Amino acid sequence: MKKIILFFKNHPILKHLIFIGLVFVALVCIVLHGLDIYTRHGESVTVPDVKRMQAEDAKALFSRYRLRSEVIDSVYVDNIPRGAVVEQIPRENSSVKENRIVFLTINSNLPRKVTVPDVRDMSYRQAVAILEGIGLSQPEIEYVASEYKDLVLDVVYNGVSVEKGLKLPVSSRLKLFVGNGTAEIIEDSIIMSEDSVGEEWME
Repeated sequence: MKKIILFFKNHPILKHLIFIGLVFVALVCIVLHGLDIYTRHGESVTVPDVKRMQAEDAKALFSRYRLRSEVIDSVYVDNIPRGAVVEQIPRENSSVKENRIVFLTINSNLPRKVTVPDVRDMSYRQAVAILEGIGLSQPEIEYVASEYKDLVLDVVYNGVSVEKGLKLPVSSRLKLFVGNGTAEIIEDSIIMSEDSVGEEWME
């Protein structure tokens, strides 16, 4: 031991280098340990499923899991209660760090409205595709006498003809009056019947 002490006394630079090395190793250990505590290394929680729960109830549940929540969007879905959670990110059963924010999309209290496009004088297939494309449900089809087969003659909502630019809830169901292509046949039959009567009278 005396020889070691004597050695360091005779080599002060080496003593300082060893001291600096020990201090450096100690600092690295402290920093790594601190980061481990700060990031809660190895500690995670499982995100609960809060779909169809009211946003406030979901917030309370997240709090018990040491998580936070934030509503970022709303949509309208018919078969889900108003104000209930429709979607969550991260998804249910995901493993996340404590205090993580879970972003929620909730069901709107009022249905989204859309401007009804004018689909008159279109083929009913094209009209249906356009209406469904903006989110409306498939319209009811009623065929009426017309020489123009499969042509949309009128668009009706609750028994009233829809004016161009009208805004309706996206859950609304329209009714399309579509030509069946029989009017010309009916007219021809009437003319033929009149001609037959005329011929009989002439005889």
